[in-house]
Amino acid sequence: MPPSAASHHRSHSLLLLQKLLNLRDKASPLTLILDNLEQPAHPVLNEFMTRAKISKAKIIFIALSTLKKPPLADVFIRGRHKSLQQLASEIIPHVTPSPSSPNQKNILLFDTIHPLLSTPSHLPSFLQSIIPPLTTSCLLVYHTDIPLLPQSTPYTPTPLSVLTHLSTSILTLTPLSHVLATKAAENKSLPAPVFGLHSSREGVLLSLRPPSSPQGVVITMELRRKSGRVVQEKFVLFPSPPTTAAQHRQQTKGVGGVILLSDHPAFSTATTEEEGEGIQATFNLGLTEKQRCDREGVVLPYFDAQTEVGGGEGGRILYDMGREDDFDEEEDEI
Repeated sequence: MPPSAASHHRSHSLLLLQKLLNLRDKASPLTLILDNLEQPAHPVLNEFMTRAKISKAKIIFIALSTLKKPPLADVFIRGRHKSLQQLASEIIPHVTPSPSSPNQKNILLFDTIHPLLSTPSHLPSFLQSIIPPLTTSCLLVYHTDIPLLPQSTPYTPTPLSVLTHLSTSILTLTPLSHVLATKAAENKSLPAPVFGLHSSREGVLLSLRPPSSPQGVVITMELRRKSGRVVQEKFVLFPSPPTTAAQHRQQTKGVGGVILLSDHPAFSTATTEEEGEGIQATFNLGLTEKQRCDREGVVLPYFDAQTEVGGGEGGRILYDMGREDDFDEEEDEI
């Protein structure tokens, strides 16, 4: 990719994610966040809430697994053991535009969607009733490690299929250390490492991470444009530290940094380090600096033919006779 095209692609991709995190210009009415035990969605939710506070949007936190109200939440609704109708009746008054502030932006955050998945066929109507157009954006967190009950009929779509079909953007979260370990194994043509529950070891729920492991969240973004085109890109989010109520009152909030995964120093150097190691052998296959200079100084025979004979004038063979060569006039004429 040419440098100008690569620079344009980088800036365009970062702009799309920034608009999504800031929820500007109706970037995504319904965002689905796929997390797991290895990488929970708390850092990403905190980033959304921090940016929402900066833009003076109302944050409505629907707690289905959270016990305490987050410091940045404006409205805290407990949704445990409530039906979809009861939950909708509590949410709708907070998202309905008021005559005094008709353009007030609202953000609905569900810390988990699993307690509401008992009837996936009712999800579309429920989400449509609580997400007014133009003013409200909704974030749903789906835990991919939690198993679900089998469907009543084999033709019924799974809850995850329903959510992915309804969502206008999907964010899949992965720890940065896992991505770097997988990339290093791929460069060495080794099997990809497995972590946590996927290791199938008895009693193992989480993998151990050394304190020196890189910090960050890899976000695989799938953004669906209005035209139907899907934009996919991988980013690294360096979350901002959790904001307390005192920091919020003092307006000392900070947003996290975002870069492309391909631009991360640890990810970009993983390939170069593996290429530098070369083939494991008992002898050195590389060249010293002197050998490299001597090789570049060698003049090959066909260089003289290219300089002495102009283009389109044909070619000739340059040959210096040795002591043992037999001179033949007929062959020289040919």
